[in-house]
Amino acid sequence: MRFLHIDGNTFYASVHRVFEPMLRGKPVIVLSNNDGCVVTRTAEAKALGIKCGVPLFQIKDLVEKHHIVVRSSNYELYQSMSNRMMTTIRTLVPRQEIYSIDEQFADVTGMPIDLTTLGFQVHDRVLKWTGIPTCVGIASTKTLAKLCDHYAKNYPAFKSVLNWDDLTPTRQTKAWSMTPIDEVWGIGGALTLKLQALGVKHVLDFVRLPRTTVRKLGGVVLERTWLELQGEVCFPLVETPPKRQQIVRSRSFGELITDKNSVLAAVSVHMASAARILRAEGTEATRLTVQFQSDPFRTDDPQYYASPTIEFDRPTSDTLRLTYAACTLVEQAWRPGIKYRRAGVILSQLVDEGAPALSQSLFDDSAADIQRVKRRELMSVMDTLTDLYGKGIIKTASSALSTKWEMKRDFLTPCYTTNWDDVLVVH
Repeated sequence: MRFLHIDGNTFYASVHRVFEPMLRGKPVIVLSNNDGCVVTRTAEAKALGIKCGVPLFQIKDLVEKHHIVVRSSNYELYQSMSNRMMTTIRTLVPRQEIYSIDEQFADVTGMPIDLTTLGFQVHDRVLKWTGIPTCVGIASTKTLAKLCDHYAKNYPAFKSVLNWDDLTPTRQTKAWSMTPIDEVWGIGGALTLKLQALGVKHVLDFVRLPRTTVRKLGGVVLERTWLELQGEVCFPLVETPPKRQQIVRSRSFGELITDKNSVLAAVSVHMASAARILRAEGTEATRLTVQFQSDPFRTDDPQYYASPTIEFDRPTSDTLRLTYAACTLVEQAWRPGIKYRRAGVILSQLVDEGAPALSQSLFDDSAADIQRVKRRELMSVMDTLTDLYGKGIIKTASSALSTKWEMKRDFLTPCYTTNWDDVLVVH
């Protein structure tokens, strides 16, 4: 088996550089929701001492002094560019697993081409077709391929592509001896501390542990990671991810909210997004929970947390039905005089589309079945329009009741690839 791992370098910032070429070579940071903390830093920003996760207000002086470019997160734009990047890679590989918004694995076993050459072809084509710089790792397992990507990113001599098989055993051992154990895919903070307590600080220390010790420390999952580092495939390619067991859409408000219309609008927008995911995955929800709450850190304010739930007699992915139910739950659980900080929806007890109803209604007849078919057709039209013209082209009335709840994004860029009004115009 041979796997290729590729990811976008400082992906969020790189997307902004695609549409703002003047940002190349300049320090750029991208912020989290509500412009809170730094989530992405370019190499130039790292060199100035910017740490990931630091709140913006703590580095304002540094930002001004060094003219650091600040951008709000633009998830719609990032997802669009991610889709282009993944589609581009697919033109060169037979099978792929999209692992996150900016990275994927590919099974390149048996391809009639030198795999290092293939790695450079993937890197060059993604850069040419999307403008996103990437790094590529190639190895006999997914864990090793991801580690090779790390080396390709951090050692310029590899020119952004590393095939593990191109290294001699001596160089492989040296690479492991220099790599901190927490750089290995799947080994997180708590496990790192346990390993370090045993004197395991680098990857080489880890692979030299007895197999029985590894299993005692982290069970079968850590054992599989240990085996993968030594070339035994334990994590196969997953082309089609398993369907979700629940869908959660929730977000903090840009400011404290006291009016009901703002919460209704927020819940309606989240519901439209969640229902669209249901339909994309061919599932329907049996249970809906709406959550909205005050700010738990403002201890001087009255506190309130609402989490009303409803179960449907027949599973549904109908945006209109789900939104009506969600708004009804907000109305029922609403408490005036509270300063609300967050709201969201949870769809659970998901079943395949068309699954039989949990119970029969007195009014569940052939006419009702025809109505459901028509509503599914309506949802299909809504999804098609959204695909063609972008998010928000068609929406429920309740989602337009207010915009006060929307995230604070003072440094937001246009949605160049998904909104006709934001398309770049060359004069």
